Amino acid sequence: MRKLFLSGFSLLMILSLVLAGCGGGNGKNESNAQQVESGNNGTEAESEPAKKVKLSILSWNNEKEMKPVLDGFTKKYPNITFDFSNAPPVKDYIAKLQSMLLSDSATDIFIIAAENRNEIIDGGYALDLTDQPFMDTMIEANKPMLSKDGRTYAFTQTGWAGGLFYNKQLFEQAGIASVPRTWDEFIAASLKLKEAGIIPLYDNMQDVTTIHSGLFANLTLSQDPEFDRKLFEGETTFAEGWTETFRIWKRDLIDNGILKPDMIGLTGDQIVNEFALGNVAMFPGGPWNINTLEETNPDLEFGMMAVPGVNAAGGNYFAGAPGVGFAVNSKTKFKEEALLFLEYLASPEGLKAFEEGTGSTITAKGYESQVHPALEEAYRNGLLANKIYLPMVAWPRNQEALRGQFVVSIQDLAVGKVTPEQVTEALDKKLKEMENK
Repeated sequence: MRKLFLSGFSLLMILSLVLAGCGGGNGKNESNAQQVESGNNGTEAESEPAKKVKLSILSWNNEKEMKPVLDGFTKKYPNITFDFSNAPPVKDYIAKLQSMLLSDSATDIFIIAAENRNEIIDGGYALDLTDQPFMDTMIEANKPMLSKDGRTYAFTQTGWAGGLFYNKQLFEQAGIASVPRTWDEFIAASLKLKEAGIIPLYDNMQDVTTIHSGLFANLTLSQDPEFDRKLFEGETTFAEGWTETFRIWKRDLIDNGILKPDMIGLTGDQIVNEFALGNVAMFPGGPWNINTLEETNPDLEFGMMAVPGVNAAGGNYFAGAPGVGFAVNSKTKFKEEALLFLEYLASPEGLKAFEEGTGSTITAKGYESQVHPALEEAYRNGLLANKIYLPMVAWPRNQEALRGQFVVSIQDLAVGKVTPEQVTEALDKKLKEMENK
């Protein structure tokens, strides 16, 4: 039996040697197989090193904020480095990018925002990213802002939501037991605060306000999600969709003295500071206010709520929008590497690095973002539930002209110079003027 075992063993050894000889006898079989997979056709030559590439990026996050992402990417792809530059949002960034695009010197990767999307997409400056696999990470609610005719030209993994900050201690002091969930509860709570000698709400009416946006979304947008498209295609009017919003705002907030015309003179910084010091119970704001609130008054107890709606079936909305998107220059010489960067941004590692560096709220599929406790409802019931609305994003063009008219009109409405009907008449006139210029 022992002799039989040895003979079998010897036979196996001989077969092994024969097979080794057939493989070239030089111990490079595994290497050759790898080279075939790498496209080297089984030759014994070493794989060529990856070419060194320097990607240029223009961002409106600064280099410190982007450092975790840049470091993580270069660790994974050491052959790729960055020529990084930034400009602050919004006006300075838009101007710098526009100048670069017009002089044919734009970076390989740049930012698309609501304010420049039409110029970039219509000008053919950005690659169509619709069919890239990493775009599956982007939630559907984020795509329209960065799309045209069903094609998407930038990737965003973030979003923001703002609402009404409220002071929990002042609510308790006025005997308000719970956060208002309906418009009637909101007005009742505001009047209760006023009766207790507490200023209920500050809003300087110097923009398309959070309250107007939330009311409109609850009353009109929830019934007709296509309203803004129809508005700009001439199928409907501001008068049809917005008049009731202005009527309710004027009747319940202005006529009740909850909002007063002299608030128009307040600056944004004054409003935030007054809230932080406990001098006013509510103000419309967003994530960017939280650091100031906590630094000004570490003992402040506050939360954020949606704008309560009049129509229960319409739901409550936060102000908000997708984050700006990363786009690839259609003229880049490094398309493959630029797409690799966006792919990294969409990966779990890249999402975490971006959140760590920028503090942004991540809305990507399958990712649980870490948000401030005050923003938890805005994150879950606003961003993730697609209950956000911002006219400046929803309006496809002429946003600045319409915003200017909106602000003038609501201030005139607050001081009694115009009626709600005259506000929407002025907006329809401005839209017609801009569309036909």
